[in-house]
Amino acid sequence: MRKALAILVFLTAIFLSQPSFAALRVVVMDVGQGLAILLRRGSNGVLIDSGVPQFADQLLRRIAAHGVTTLDYFFLSHLHPGHAGGYFRIREKFPEAVVIGNGHPLAARRQQFIVNLYDDALRNDPKLRVMRAGDELVWRGVTIKVLWPATYFDQDLNRHSLVLMVSYGESRALLMADADNYVERRLVEQNAVPGPVSLLVAGHHGMRKSSDARFLDAVRPRITVIPVSWSIPLYHPDDAVVARLATASGRLLRTDDDGEICLELAADSDTPADCRP
Repeated sequence: MRKALAILVFLTAIFLSQPSFAALRVVVMDVGQGLAILLRRGSNGVLIDSGVPQFADQLLRRIAAHGVTTLDYFFLSHLHPGHAGGYFRIREKFPEAVVIGNGHPLAARRQQFIVNLYDDALRNDPKLRVMRAGDELVWRGVTIKVLWPATYFDQDLNRHSLVLMVSYGESRALLMADADNYVERRLVEQNAVPGPVSLLVAGHHGMRKSSDARFLDAVRPRITVIPVSWSIPLYHPDDAVVARLATASGRLLRTDDDGEICLELAADSDTPADCRP
């Protein structure tokens, strides 16, 4: 009995000492257009958005390459194709994942056909759970809290994006999806984003009307990632926004230049470390 217990303690110590299991891995995927972020602990994962439909199979391959075999949660920040495009393939591969949406009521005549298609599918998904500002869940020692939106005020999908704060010990990652400077100002007024944060995934792909100077002063990110839609040049980040992010951040990365970005957040440090699958 004592020998078996000693072996168990020894194996547990080895398991916990491995960085890939002790840390929280955050991967900003290179999906060509849109956004997909993977959180990983061990073989379990959380996916936040899923890029465009044509990159769905590549996204699944990258999830597998990072060692994720079980997807516990699948967040959809909003229903634009660059964020919800992989929905059907993800649900096919991971039917048991709980799907988190913002519950934004859509007027069909005001949205694209594809947005209404995602909306219909999501509302009929038996695993759907709606979360709003103030709601949070705890996943394998990681707290994922919704900072925005609390209410619905128009048909602007971007301004109703789920804004998430991911906390793991001393590390915090702020994921802005497609929120613009209107949302940023509201978050600052609510004192919802005091910095510094370990990681900022910049809002709306670094496009104009995002990454407001006052917001960045409050957030003070150690590292900022811009998920750049390189397959559509029209959606490249604004030069002035990039300059603000570079000034405000300890380090600036972007998926068109750096490809897939993999960072590990430790519970005892607020500075992310580079990682590889």
